[in-house]
Amino acid sequence: MFLQLEKGFYMVAGGNGGPGISCYKDCNIFLLEDQGEAMLFDAGSGLDTETIIENIRETGVALEQIKHLFITHCHGDHTGGLKDFQDRMPWCLTVASKEEKRLIEKGTEYELGLTAAKIKGSYPKDYVFRHGKADCIAEDGQEYQVGKMTVTPIITPGHSIESTCYLVKRNGRRLLFSGDSVYKNGVLSLQNCYGSSLEDYRKYLPKLADLEVDGLIPAHFGFTLTEGQKHIDKALEYLRSSALPPMV
Repeated sequence: MFLQLEKGFYMVAGGNGGPGISCYKDCNIFLLEDQGEAMLFDAGSGLDTETIIENIRETGVALEQIKHLFITHCHGDHTGGLKDFQDRMPWCLTVASKEEKRLIEKGTEYELGLTAAKIKGSYPKDYVFRHGKADCIAEDGQEYQVGKMTVTPIITPGHSIESTCYLVKRNGRRLLFSGDSVYKNGVLSLQNCYGSSLEDYRKYLPKLADLEVDGLIPAHFGFTLTEGQKHIDKALEYLRSSALPPMV
């Protein structure tokens, strides 16, 4: 199963907090294709990667077309499936920020937030994170070309130690793949675990101001294909206030 958002733009995974087209622990995963080249955003939990692979195949995009996999941050629901994808697609380059790369490759359960998440009951107690690798370190302002699409990382610590949003320019539109950094209606995600910091949110999220974003595409819950900047600006307004922003 998959959802087509625009021509060449698909949602191929998402658990109970999303469309329910893959394992309940998977974040929303997005696939974009242009002129025979494709890219993925995030890799899911690893609990049932084969379903995501099958969803990709159903879009008509071949695995061989996927040249880049962009990681927003290294929590289990976003990166637990990375090793599976790398085993299946060794030609695909994985992109992540420097600190998230460190966690992808050798992070402890505590650093990955799994210790706290298992206590909460968010993951099965026997869940094991399989470490993968990051081929490229995402840096602010760096550009990646996929077909005619341009992808620019924006490092935004807050939800995790070095969360990264990705601004994609395609067909004259600007889409922000925000991971868990910011959701619709200005909602944020601060967790009681390693690397999550309200101070970092205040410091780094203002980098998303004035981007003129059309589509805001988070990794959980709803998304919008129009007027995405309004939702980002609402989050920035909350962060300037003395009251705590709305959180999930």
